[in-house]
Amino acid sequence: MLGTGGFGIVYRGKGVYFGEDVAIKEYFPAAISDRLEGSTVAPQDSDSEEIYDLGRKKFLEEAKVLWNLSRPQRHPNIVSVRSLFEINGTAYMVMDFESGTSLSEMLHEGRTFDEKSLFGIIRPIAEGLDRAHQAGVLHRDIKPANILINGAGTPVLIDFGSARFDSGQATNTKVTFYTPPYAAIEQYVKTFPQGPWTDIYALGVVLYQCISGEKPPEVLERLHGGLGQALSAKEWPGFSRNFTRAVDAALEIRPAERPQSIPDWLKLFGGASAPLPDEATRVGTTMWSSVQSPSVAAAAATAPTQAADSGKKTPAPKAVPNKKQTRGGVRPAVFGSMAALTLIAAAALIFWPHHRQAAPLPVSAFVSPQAAANSREGLGAALDGVIAAAQKLNRPRTEVTALGDAKTKILDLVSQKRSGAADEMKDAARSMAKAELAALGRSSRRTWRDLGGDPKLVSDSANTIAALKTTKADLDAKLGADLTALDAAGAITATRQGLDAYAVFQTAFLAAAPQYVLARKQDLTNLLTTAQTTTDQIVALAGVSEPWFLASQARKQAYKLRQENAAHAKALFTQLSSAASVAQSSKDLKVVAGAIAQLTEGQATLANLHAASAAAKL
Repeated sequence: MLGTGGFGIVYRGKGVYFGEDVAIKEYFPAAISDRLEGSTVAPQDSDSEEIYDLGRKKFLEEAKVLWNLSRPQRHPNIVSVRSLFEINGTAYMVMDFESGTSLSEMLHEGRTFDEKSLFGIIRPIAEGLDRAHQAGVLHRDIKPANILINGAGTPVLIDFGSARFDSGQATNTKVTFYTPPYAAIEQYVKTFPQGPWTDIYALGVVLYQCISGEKPPEVLERLHGGLGQALSAKEWPGFSRNFTRAVDAALEIRPAERPQSIPDWLKLFGGASAPLPDEATRVGTTMWSSVQSPSVAAAAATAPTQAADSGKKTPAPKAVPNKKQTRGGVRPAVFGSMAALTLIAAAALIFWPHHRQAAPLPVSAFVSPQAAANSREGLGAALDGVIAAAQKLNRPRTEVTALGDAKTKILDLVSQKRSGAADEMKDAARSMAKAELAALGRSSRRTWRDLGGDPKLVSDSANTIAALKTTKADLDAKLGADLTALDAAGAITATRQGLDAYAVFQTAFLAAAPQYVLARKQDLTNLLTTAQTTTDQIVALAGVSEPWFLASQARKQAYKLRQENAAHAKALFTQLSSAASVAQSSKDLKVVAGAIAQLTEGQATLANLHAASAAAKL
């Protein structure tokens, strides 16, 4: 069993002829059905029959459509259906087995994204979804758990066949037809029709979560409670305002106000995959804005702004130049400026010494290095370097956002002339450094814990393990820096040094990880062997004759306990064997470490079962 949901159970299977792995989804709406003796699935009662039958019908219909979508060749971003059959009172869908990491796992592990990397996941998913929409299929349950990044790095949308319905298609109230907060308002009420815009809303929620690190409020909370804020109401490091406005468009509460199709929505992103403008470009834009004509500046100042609670976009009115103020397309003000520049240039030619002008001296030529480092320009550049280093390391979104907020606060304080502002700036920089170094410490400790000590029985000809220990010691020294005596520039430098040391540690970890994986797999094999031995002992204790009917109640209870413990042990060992098998084929140390933890816990359970069976005297 791979997982369960409200409408089905997914199993991992293997083809009997070619040995290929497949995923098998069983239609099993848990809220309204039971499993009878054997494998038969049936509605719980007569009140559940309508919704059960409707669900099975929709399950079959969507499976057939998805099968057709795989012809003549499958879409690389939609899970492919291989076959469909009905048995045991229910239905089963056989699909390609997609191995990889879900977007929800990536978010849980603290993975962060920038505009290009996130759009590289969502755009292929959206394009695959558009193909399904054209065939008349809505997904209706898009969420990070259903977006899988496979081993080739390709995003795949899974779980189409969970038998979801429009809210008005059945009267039974036991079944939930949506997953908050990814569900649009039309999935709650019958007032609005469902369509491609329903899946677009869910994709918007996914993007919101990946950018902000948090889920937005549920749609009914936004509608009735006024909760939530448009994503574009603030700046997000690594994302353009154009990108966040496209997300806001998907999150419109009323369906008619959202893009009506995937292509329409993707157009709103524009050149989302293009690199973001750098700081110099933004400064240039600001300078141009400062010399705009009064009519243009007035139009920009009076233009309606985007409503933070609705995410709507109202374009600024275009400025129309007053023709009476122009002459040949050039304003008199411009002529005045040109004349002034001409006079200044003439004076310069007359009075300026006749030699080449020297290049402008850097700020450091006029102020001390320490003062330059603590200037607004110096602090801003250093903070930008810290944020860029954190993004390169894929630090959690909340962490990067906190660094951006600290930058804003520090630069605001450095501009203030009031008493105490300088001390507040130092405190803000030290607090930022303390928080970031502590976060790096927690991450490095988790990584070190997964390693599980020195690997045994592994040669280290490349000295990768020794190098890892050295980088860990250097990282610990950087993370333990004394911040109390540092000024703002020093605290920012300490933060950057911690990030750089963590990057070196991560590189060393990746180089040494294969050695640790080999050693941990040997530990895994030893644990599985121990679990097998304990299971065999429990089964052997159950291999006795059943007490005859005149035996004491204590003997009968002891016999029953041994049989139950044996059944429990065999089922548990099957699960542990499956986990070990997956880990043995993986190169990911986290997967192997997770399997070791599972087998360690399982062996403890088996030991308790063995002790209980041994104590049950017959």
